[in-house]
Amino acid sequence: MKIFFQAKILVATMRPIAASNQAKSFSKKSPSSQCNSSDKIPLAHLQKRIKLMAHENFCIKGKPQPSVEVQLEKPSIGFVRRGYSATGGAEAYLKRLAEGLLERGYRVLLLGTGEWPSELWPGGEVIVLPNSSLHFFSKAVLECKKKEKIDLLFSLERVPGVDIFRAGDGLHTAWLESRKKREHAWKSLLSSWMPRHREIVRMERELFSPQSATVVIANSAMVAQEIREHFSFPQQQLKVIPNGVPLFDPLSSKERDAAREVLGMKKGELALLFVGSGWKRKGVEVAIRAVEQLALEGKSDSKMQLWVAGKGPSHQYRSKVVHFLGPVKKMELLYAASDLFILPTLYDPFANATLEALVMGLPVITTSANGCSELIEEGVHGSVIQDPNNVQAFSVALAWWKKRLLSQEALQIRDACRKRGASFTMERNLNQTIEVMDEVLAKHLPEERSP
Repeated sequence: MKIFFQAKILVATMRPIAASNQAKSFSKKSPSSQCNSSDKIPLAHLQKRIKLMAHENFCIKGKPQPSVEVQLEKPSIGFVRRGYSATGGAEAYLKRLAEGLLERGYRVLLLGTGEWPSELWPGGEVIVLPNSSLHFFSKAVLECKKKEKIDLLFSLERVPGVDIFRAGDGLHTAWLESRKKREHAWKSLLSSWMPRHREIVRMERELFSPQSATVVIANSAMVAQEIREHFSFPQQQLKVIPNGVPLFDPLSSKERDAAREVLGMKKGELALLFVGSGWKRKGVEVAIRAVEQLALEGKSDSKMQLWVAGKGPSHQYRSKVVHFLGPVKKMELLYAASDLFILPTLYDPFANATLEALVMGLPVITTSANGCSELIEEGVHGSVIQDPNNVQAFSVALAWWKKRLLSQEALQIRDACRKRGASFTMERNLNQTIEVMDEVLAKHLPEERSP
């Protein structure tokens, strides 16, 4: 539905002025100035004179004229994204955001590197830019804004000079520093000198400089704090908007039992779920060792098995307590069949899988290095471990939650987790993001074109 800003010029007949004044031109000073019926004032000229204010009285050729509707274009938004993945979370997020703006009448363009099919972009307007280094890509983005007369640039890439940057991938500088604490000094030094890392760090330094005019949307308070601490970025230009996920319909107990049977989960066995790729960073080894330690202690007859969904080198993590499922399309069935979720991540700005697990009623055991841990109330929706490598701490947490999930508290726990996750919807995220975009547009655009 296309929306236009409208201004109506109301035309009325006025008394003729004295003959000596008939030759005078139309006055700029007052919109209510009278004009002679014989004066020929072109409509286009008249439109330039007024300030698009409703209910102003004019006359054209001395005759009453019908209302004239002036249609102004809604702002144009340029979304910046390099590359394309058909299953990527960033791509799905951008599409939903663009669709929401398109419904509101905005023009939405994609500034990318050619991989994104134009027929899969809302509105179909895709501008292909050179896929070289991030530096040259950034220059091309800013040049394109001028050429295409784009009102606002919304970027998922680290491009200095854009209007809004969404730091969905977190802070690369902070990630490199966290790696230093775990890696050998020579390996850490080698990583820091890799051209790719150096370029990203340099772009972040420019993007988050104290002089930057860019508004930054962080998906967690953790990321926002990292940006402030590393670059002294202005507080007023930082917005925290948590991710949102689609809501799944809860499965009945019969459907849940059927899903467990299909997956090969045994009755009386607790299913611990791990979801994600990049297993080394997300801590799959810690999860396996924590379950193994729990099994060795043998404090309960009910066994716990770890189910891993996602792509990774499964041959490196073989164990009797783990089942590797590979990429899973129907994730809602897997969530519904599971009892508990674990993610011992080393660094995650906001792990969507954590929120998805909550939405499906699973308590979550994760680390404070996961931005989504900010949503978890300790002992109510899960447990937050400070040290990602502390296998003992994870094993203790697993034992505690195992005992509660085997008790009469299980339904109450699932309900509390479901309610917590359900408040962070995709719609809420999109509305908050569009509010920020409208605020930025209002500062840059003329009043008659601002949202």
